[in-house]
Amino acid sequence: MKKVYLLIIFALALVSCGKVLPSWVIELEAKNPLKDNPNFTSVYFRFDTIINDFQVSGIFYPSYSKEYGWDAHENGARIFFHNLKTGKEYVWTDWDDESGCFKSYFMSKNVANIVSDKKFRGHKNGDYYVFQYDTTPATYSDNNLLPYAEYQFYDADFDGTDELILGMYTGGPYGSPSYEIYEMTDSELTLKRADDGCDYFFIDTSTKFDSMNKVISNTLYGGAYAWGEYTYKVDEHGDLHQWYHASFVSDFDHNIVSADTTFFQ
Repeated sequence: MKKVYLLIIFALALVSCGKVLPSWVIELEAKNPLKDNPNFTSVYFRFDTIINDFQVSGIFYPSYSKEYGWDAHENGARIFFHNLKTGKEYVWTDWDDESGCFKSYFMSKNVANIVSDKKFRGHKNGDYYVFQYDTTPATYSDNNLLPYAEYQFYDADFDGTDELILGMYTGGPYGSPSYEIYEMTDSELTLKRADDGCDYFFIDTSTKFDSMNKVISNTLYGGAYAWGEYTYKVDEHGDLHQWYHASFVSDFDHNIVSADTTFFQ
């Protein structure tokens, strides 16, 4: 009986010291391959909203240090998409085993809100947060994608099934995001690329989705008076093929003074 009392007192002491972690944090710690790596700080998060039956949580590896401050260009992440209905779980990360680092960087509005708070004093190993799923619409956009949502589901290849869309906030904490499209196969997430000879296919707030003709169009600006339109067709398998590229140059009054179009099909 004395042992039981001691265990109860010990448990109460843990609670009073704030050391009892939520079960979802404990689960993420068990999935964290960098938990014991002294070169990385592990911050755990979970979203407050279930979208398309997916509970989404993850591990954020911030680059913040007391010596150098916070650098958004060095963050990494591992994100888990757990389907509550089927039990299937997908894992997204761009960690590269060969180089021992992340290929790009993870950024989101939730992270920006944390580091911009006046009370923020740096990330500590084991910190955890509940992220808000932001459904704020874009004030101006050529599509219906949510600009501040770290992830969303959208039929980006017109096959009648939603793909996973991940927001890549390369424009800065509150800048315009670009997005990556992932096919959710039976076993994994597969990045959708276009056969345009480039390794990177992007969509952003200016991307137009023409579901009737199965066409995706991007606009890329080369300055105030020059821009290019990259247009892709989607075949019956959901694969993207570059259709044509049109480039334009305008004068100071925004009148087009030259235009050139190259067709690839």
